[in-house]
Amino acid sequence: MALTYREMIFLSLFIGCIFATMGFFLAILSGGVDQVDLISSGRVGIVVGATACIVIFTYGAVSRMLGYEKAQPVDKKDTLEALRSILHPVEIMAVGNKIPWTVGRHVTNSAGTPTIDLHEIDIRGADEIVKILLQHRDDLGRIRLIIGTGRGSESGGVDNTVAEHVTSRLRRSSSSHSWQYIEKRSNIMLRPMGRPPSRGEWIRRFVIGVVPIAGSLAFAFRDLAGSAPGASERGLIFGTIIGLLVTSMMASHRDRTG
Repeated sequence: MALTYREMIFLSLFIGCIFATMGFFLAILSGGVDQVDLISSGRVGIVVGATACIVIFTYGAVSRMLGYEKAQPVDKKDTLEALRSILHPVEIMAVGNKIPWTVGRHVTNSAGTPTIDLHEIDIRGADEIVKILLQHRDDLGRIRLIIGTGRGSESGGVDNTVAEHVTSRLRRSSSSHSWQYIEKRSNIMLRPMGRPPSRGEWIRRFVIGVVPIAGSLAFAFRDLAGSAPGASERGLIFGTIIGLLVTSMMASHRDRTG
């Protein structure tokens, strides 16, 4: 669930305080404990904390305003029923082969993620599951497949041939279907790679975020650069470059709701 703007403000302030404290003590340590300049160290801490707060809040606010607000709430129950519906032919195939695999018992909602348990399925049924998932990719979001003992699985293990066949097929085909393939010991997670922003969306995000992000980082690095000749100018340039890179990353945020 996306954070509200109020929650983002408090989160940004909290993280900013952490960075300010770290910056304060690092400034003390870098200047030597024998001659501690609390005023200078405090200024460094404030600059670091304020910069972190501004960058984090701007990043989150712009991403929410131009990205997340377009996403419609997803009804997990409807998603689960849709997955069970498209996998119903696999249950019919299993019943015909006297295999105790059903969508009601093996297709569940685990921690908010539709989960397909491959226990008790044979290799033909597992192959059909993968085929159906790839065919209906546009209608599906995040999917978990249980390929071994673990959370959401029954006692015993998935047949090794079934597990190896499923992992092999999905490892080869997931990226071409805009799924990120994440394999663990007991399960496979298929997560949407996300829709990249259009050129217009990227430009709008960049224009809105570049001033607060690049500006705050530029002034922060200028102050952190010290008083050596030319240090302030180099810090300003370096901070501006970092700010442009961070703003570009924010503008390139992908919509992973699909």
